[in-house]
Amino acid sequence: MGQYYKSKAIVLSAIKYGDSSRIVRVYTDQFGLISVLINSISSKKSAVRSSMLLPLTLLEIIHTHKGEGKLDRIKEAKMDLTYTSIPYDAVRNAVALFLAELFGKVLREETENKEKFDFVRSACLALDTLEKVPAAFHISIWSKFSLYLGFSPDVNQAKMGDYFDLQDGQFLSHPSVLHPYLDQNTTANFIKAMRWSFEGPLIISRKDRTDLFEGLLQFMNIHYEGFGKFKSTEVLGELFS
Repeated sequence: MGQYYKSKAIVLSAIKYGDSSRIVRVYTDQFGLISVLINSISSKKSAVRSSMLLPLTLLEIIHTHKGEGKLDRIKEAKMDLTYTSIPYDAVRNAVALFLAELFGKVLREETENKEKFDFVRSACLALDTLEKVPAAFHISIWSKFSLYLGFSPDVNQAKMGDYFDLQDGQFLSHPSVLHPYLDQNTTANFIKAMRWSFEGPLIISRKDRTDLFEGLLQFMNIHYEGFGKFKSTEVLGELFS
């Protein structure tokens, strides 16, 4: 029998496999992103209930870890925390779908990274507990998340009036001659989104949100091969229009 590990886990996606099984991608505090095979999901004997597989669900699991590219198994699972708002609010649920897709695109299997895991978890909790979710919430999380991905822009050195070089991930006082960049207005909103502390208003107009979204999409595609586009943005656009 293989070794088992106890991990905090955040559900990112669940794909049907056969008639009654699921392949579930979860982000764990110990091993980063792992994929687990869950058989007979509807069986009373299953370690995981189907209600546990909604995007961004916070779990505590006992599981195998066979290494990158291999499917693990869950021996036991329980809710780490039960959301009180996300499942019952169309806006929060749409944002959860987007964030789960974002995290799923860039998170990888890795050794323990407490700071990154804590950020992802805190984003989930903020989405559930904020009295009002700003229309730019998902863009703020995306902007902040870039700080944990290995090409960290130094937001502490950024100034209003700067441009942001998408290739080098640096704030510049003049537009880059060699690389694509964000203009001054979009850079200012990027800085605002990164500096937002989950408290108080986050006011970015619809047009500016669109410009920053497109800039972040270009930024990610430069640094993550195959990042592509999002499938979950249409509903967000309708809700925040």
